[in-house]
Amino acid sequence: MELAADVYSLRFRATNPGIHSIQLVLGASTLQAAVWFIPMIAGGLFLSSTCGYVLHLITGKILLVISGLGHLASVLFFAVAPQNPNYWAFVFPAMIGATVGIDITFVVSNVFITTSVPKHEQGVAGALINSLLFLGISFFLGIADVVVASVSDMGVGLRKSYQAAFWLGVGCAGVAIAAIMCTRIGYAKSEATDEDMEPQQEQEMEDARGRGPVAV
Repeated sequence: MELAADVYSLRFRATNPGIHSIQLVLGASTLQAAVWFIPMIAGGLFLSSTCGYVLHLITGKILLVISGLGHLASVLFFAVAPQNPNYWAFVFPAMIGATVGIDITFVVSNVFITTSVPKHEQGVAGALINSLLFLGISFFLGIADVVVASVSDMGVGLRKSYQAAFWLGVGCAGVAIAAIMCTRIGYAKSEATDEDMEPQQEQEMEDARGRGPVAV
């Protein structure tokens, strides 16, 4: 499941140029940009509250593919957006795609990784998820900035430079979806771990010793 955290960071990096592009390229004011991000807030609240209820109905692999498609849509809409794009046609669906990608992946990765280890190791598992996540974000942030700077040096303008970063994001999202297709993640199950079964097993052994040998 470490792959899920790496994939998450890979795709999250794909959405980050949009934060700068909205103000620098599209010319949105600070307040306008904040309003444009409201769908991410609403979608995050909804998905984080409801995603846990479907983990036992839909496999983790399908959920991660859905989140990957969300990330793909979020950067693709920015990559193909015209000079003065319509908010509802380009920015709004990109925001919905971003929140679908981020929140579903975060819930799935945390639930499956932390429930796959004993309770005393769940803190370490959570730390591993966040370490891989933010290391990946930092790495691909640098790559995206290099792409923007390199294309900008060609004299094509700021818009084309950020479009190159978005196309990089499209490629990253595609690689992430391909990686997910190679994984096997089933349904979330509330099964007792070996650690949970230890008290019951000890009690059964004590009861067996208390009854003594069985008379033949």
